[in-house]
Amino acid sequence: MDTPIKLSVIIPCYNEKGRFVEGIGHLLSYLNKQKNGWELILVNDGSSDETLNLMKEVVNRNVKIISYAKNKGKGHAIKIGVERAKGEIILFSDLDHSVPISTIESFYKYFEKGYDVVIGSRRVKGSKFVKHQPPLRENLGRGFSFLVRILIDWQIKDATCGFKAFKKEPAKKLFSKISIYDWAFDAELLFLCKKYGFKYVQAPVVWKDEKGSKVSIARDVIGSLFGLIKIRINDINKKYL
Repeated sequence: MDTPIKLSVIIPCYNEKGRFVEGIGHLLSYLNKQKNGWELILVNDGSSDETLNLMKEVVNRNVKIISYAKNKGKGHAIKIGVERAKGEIILFSDLDHSVPISTIESFYKYFEKGYDVVIGSRRVKGSKFVKHQPPLRENLGRGFSFLVRILIDWQIKDATCGFKAFKKEPAKKLFSKISIYDWAFDAELLFLCKKYGFKYVQAPVVWKDEKGSKVSIARDVIGSLFGLIKIRINDINKKYL
């Protein structure tokens, strides 16, 4: 009989050759110690380097691969991962482990209290920066989060932290409706949490900037502004029903 899966971890990967070995080592050093069932879902989002080959070297019963040829964006990679996930709790994070995977331990208490979604935040009490992002990127992130607060939910202090966890059924519902796959997908996700009445909480994380971000300031930041507008248009056009 298969062991029930408590935790599914989804990691979107795009051209991660330079940091794959360290990143996967970080994840497995935690997951391999877990007594409860778990799965690690690595999603190759159209990489053009050796990422897929590196993934194949670590595949086993618990480590699974999803791969497709064309790069479609982080949001799409996570959506596909959630569709396949079987865990009671579904977490998405980044291979660079800016937030340590062990942080999920502190999230469980919120699920036990009845929350459906736990949002990692660098802006709430108890959070800590070990190493900040470059000033331009950090300020742009703050600016985007401010727009999310105005347009979606004033309570959200950090929209873009890439460490978020969900109970299984809310995750399946939310990601079935996601339509924005670039930097603004976090904002759409938070909007849908509020729209569907899922109970969510912002939890503190310890965060360290890591080199190798795929974010393009010119492309992704500008695109995210259009994404916020698209969310409102989608809602007006009843696409989230």
